[in-house]
Amino acid sequence: MPARIPMTERQRGALLALPETEDEVVRHHSFDAGDLAAIAGARTPETRLGYALQLACLRYPGRHLRRGERLPAIMLDHVAEQVGVDAAAIASFARRTQTRYEQLAAIKRQFGFTDLTRPARRELATWLADEAIGLTDGKLLIERLLNRMREQRIIVPGVTVVERMAGEAMHAADTRVTSDVHAALREEQRAALDALLSDKAHAQQSRLSWLREPPSRVGGRSLLELLDKIDLLRATGYADVDVPGDFSARFALMAREGARHTAQSLQQMGPARRYTTLVATLRELEATLTDAAIAMFGALVGRANLNARKRLEETIAVADEQGRERLTRIAGVLEALTSAARTGGDIAAAVAAVADLDVIAADAALIRRTVRPGRPRALGELAAEYRVFKQVGDRFLCSFAFEGRAATAALRTAIGVLVDLAGDWRKPLPADVPLGHVELRWHRHVVSGGRIDRTYWELATYFAVSSALTSGDLWVPTSRVHRALEDLITPATAQPGIPVALLPPPTFSADEWLARKSVELDAALLATARGLSGKDPLLFTGEKLRFPKGPKADDGDDAPGRALGAQMYGALPTIRITDVLSQVARWTGFVDHFGHVSSGLPPSDERAFLAALIAEATNLGLTRMADICGVASRRALLRMQTWHMREDTFRAALGCLTDAIHAEPVAAWFGEGWRATADGQHFYLGGPGEGGGSVNAHYGRDPIVKIYTTITDRYAPLHQTVIAGTAGEAIHALDGILGHESGANIGALHTDGGGVSDIVFAVMHLLGLNFEPRIPRLSDRRLYAFEPRARYGRLAPLFGHRLDANLIRGHWQDVAPLIEAMRNRTVTPSLILKKLSAFRQQNTLAAALREIGRVERTLFTLRWFEDPALRRQVTAELNKGEARNTLARAVAFHRLGRFRDRGHENQQTRAAALNLVTAAIILFNCRYLDRAMSTLNIEIADHKGALGQLSPLGWDHINLTGDYVWSDPAVFDADGFLPLKVGQR
Repeated sequence: MPARIPMTERQRGALLALPETEDEVVRHHSFDAGDLAAIAGARTPETRLGYALQLACLRYPGRHLRRGERLPAIMLDHVAEQVGVDAAAIASFARRTQTRYEQLAAIKRQFGFTDLTRPARRELATWLADEAIGLTDGKLLIERLLNRMREQRIIVPGVTVVERMAGEAMHAADTRVTSDVHAALREEQRAALDALLSDKAHAQQSRLSWLREPPSRVGGRSLLELLDKIDLLRATGYADVDVPGDFSARFALMAREGARHTAQSLQQMGPARRYTTLVATLRELEATLTDAAIAMFGALVGRANLNARKRLEETIAVADEQGRERLTRIAGVLEALTSAARTGGDIAAAVAAVADLDVIAADAALIRRTVRPGRPRALGELAAEYRVFKQVGDRFLCSFAFEGRAATAALRTAIGVLVDLAGDWRKPLPADVPLGHVELRWHRHVVSGGRIDRTYWELATYFAVSSALTSGDLWVPTSRVHRALEDLITPATAQPGIPVALLPPPTFSADEWLARKSVELDAALLATARGLSGKDPLLFTGEKLRFPKGPKADDGDDAPGRALGAQMYGALPTIRITDVLSQVARWTGFVDHFGHVSSGLPPSDERAFLAALIAEATNLGLTRMADICGVASRRALLRMQTWHMREDTFRAALGCLTDAIHAEPVAAWFGEGWRATADGQHFYLGGPGEGGGSVNAHYGRDPIVKIYTTITDRYAPLHQTVIAGTAGEAIHALDGILGHESGANIGALHTDGGGVSDIVFAVMHLLGLNFEPRIPRLSDRRLYAFEPRARYGRLAPLFGHRLDANLIRGHWQDVAPLIEAMRNRTVTPSLILKKLSAFRQQNTLAAALREIGRVERTLFTLRWFEDPALRRQVTAELNKGEARNTLARAVAFHRLGRFRDRGHENQQTRAAALNLVTAAIILFNCRYLDRAMSTLNIEIADHKGALGQLSPLGWDHINLTGDYVWSDPAVFDADGFLPLKVGQR
């Protein structure tokens, strides 16, 4: 069977479709003077119009005008207007078939159009072979081929011809890649790769399956297991295969496919395909395991710190409880000593009569520890944690090649020392052991009595490695996340189809920015300082700012909104969640965005796909869904989840629904569409998932994860991501603004206090966005200025250090590439912000960003203090996010709302499905609320205030629980809608 490019009928029909928008028509079908002169050679109006239309069609889309083809009105009018002929004349054109063919021959001679001859086809095939190597999307290759034929004025004979040509080129490119890699592998490498599929790590688990298994919990054994996996990967020798750069796109696709294939399905492939897929898969898998090992090492450092703090707190608590008894005992010892010394008695016997010598020694040690100068530090309790790092530390360090900045030279030397020692205490520390990497707070523990305490020196080194990896001062080339900062922000080969954020680059220099901001900041501070005298004295007491109290909201203020909401939601039909998704899919076609990882085709069984989506979103699980829904088996649902549900397909589908929500007339009631809110929502973990979470004391003692979601002011979800339960939210605030694929052009972002940091303020400002978080307590905020604090009178006690203009000026050019990388989606903002936030204070790049952020943060703090409307606006927007979280909680109610997914990728899939289903519910409600308003004859002018209090988040009319079947299409009306419950009792 000839090679073909997988496409839907809609995609195939769009390839050579005539233009239907004004922009396309003007761009492709505008004639110059030479064109019009040739057209004027036709004798009658209808032949002139026919000549012009045939010429336009040959130029774009590049094919013949078909006999009897229906022309888009905008195209016909545009062409007729240029020719000076009434568009209605087309009805009289080509009554004689011969006239049409004669005109076509004349156009070919005049303008140089040719048919696709065999020589031209061979030339195009050679060109296609080079183009296809770097592409994985056959549809893109077809578009390039069509453009090439238009440039060379080769008439496109039909879709099937170009589809076959592109398909043959893609197949040949695939064959070339697999054969080249297969030929580069040695026999022992092939045997090692086959062993991954055939050998068993456990009774019924292949080595490949074991390699993919996520770690169960934080611990030394888990880290050693990750390192064992990395060693097994490297032992195959796959990394020795030299892969050309133009193979990278195909390798990435094969890696995505390989991650979804089982060992059995890989064994069924041909040798060349199997080995190439394994090499591509192992390349990605090593990067994943490297990131997991580094994260596990960081988690061990964090756990050691936590354990040390707990021990310190317990010691202090015990000291407080037993202090009186201990001091009484020591007082008794002192009295016995004094009495024995004066009477000449036996001092040892006198002391022993009071207490045992071991007890007295323990009392003395504890008292000395509690009376040390300065506050107690947890570092003194870390020695007990050394056993874990002795077990895994040197193995971790020797598993990777660490590179770093010049400032980490001492740390890298220390890493080499630890690798050489290999945890063997029989080997002494070298005489010139490096100390340059040891932070000041560690010194009194590392250097004790003029000697190096080896335990604390090793701990200080391990902790420094973790800190340097987090901040980016140290990196691992084989990692995906912990690479050099320059590599992270350097754009890779441009991938087609990835939209660029709609944010204009800044056009001002550092001096221009400093001049403008200095004046703006000074004026704002002076205005606030002068205005304090006219405000309530209680707003500035104890040298701290406090919020002005606003008027109390009357409970009756929202009564009209509640009444209107009850009336409109009461008219909405009762419906199952299955039918909600089916209707939304019919309106928007969002299911088509879930292309197969290999072919790109949408799911062949829409209901089976929707059932899998509901199973993920409601936390029901595929097994129980298969038992209930009756549309597919568990394996069929699993295929839908495995091959169609990915981060990129969820992102595209969510963008589709977001655009649909914003297009609804009802959505305009809720907001202007350019504001967004980001907020985290915790979900408890249960069963196997508990090992993949962390305990946040704010939410209790059970492990959790957070889903950090961004929505617009029209309630449309933009983005979601899963973060650790203890992770800071601030670094993720920008991901939703820059990571969505909808047409929403967001200009302002609101978060609560957890999403705030100086660096976030800086990055948002430099991206041209307004950052307007909620400030819970003004008393905790510091102000900053370029001028001396004394200039601002009563505000002077509120200031931190004076802003450093030279620091900002000196790093302005260094900041620009970071901002550009985030703007162009080269790197996820949270990854960069995490590294910048982890930089030590002395890192001047991070310090410069903080200075920029402090300028913007001070300006916003003053606005927050002065402007009650701003406080109300931000609070109202954040309340929308909280309300949306309530809907999400209602949807994901199965299994007590506890996620049981252990792997981060599975948790991300569940979070994305939940966000998509809530978006579908919001769109469904918007469309039916609009119908209800029309049916109930509700006039907007009569309910302006009440309409703003409505939301599309209601779900009482939607059956979310257990009834996962689809309704008979007959219950829908001719427009595909369910009847409203108007006039029903």
